[in-house]
Amino acid sequence: MDSTKILHIRFPVEVVEQLSSFLKNYSANRNRFIVEAVVEKMRREMQVQAFKNTRGILAAEDAPEWVNNPGADWVKKLRSKERTVHSWST
Repeated sequence: MDSTKILHIRFPVEVVEQLSSFLKNYSANRNRFIVEAVVEKMRREMQVQAFKNTRGILAAEDAPEWVNNPGADWVKKLRSKERTVHSWST
């Protein structure tokens, strides 16, 4: 038996109706959908908080490549590196 806990939550009637209609079209499990939605929302909120907590942590000398490089160019360069396939030794 997996570890779960029953939690009673009140939803506005309109939200429940929309959710039921939405899930009926996708044959999805309401409980699983709500849990996944809450997990995703918490992940985004924690990420925003992490961004806020680390804003301004680096000075210009900590990342000299950022000083003369516009942000958009830096992001494009970084993303192009992410597309590179790496061969990892195992």
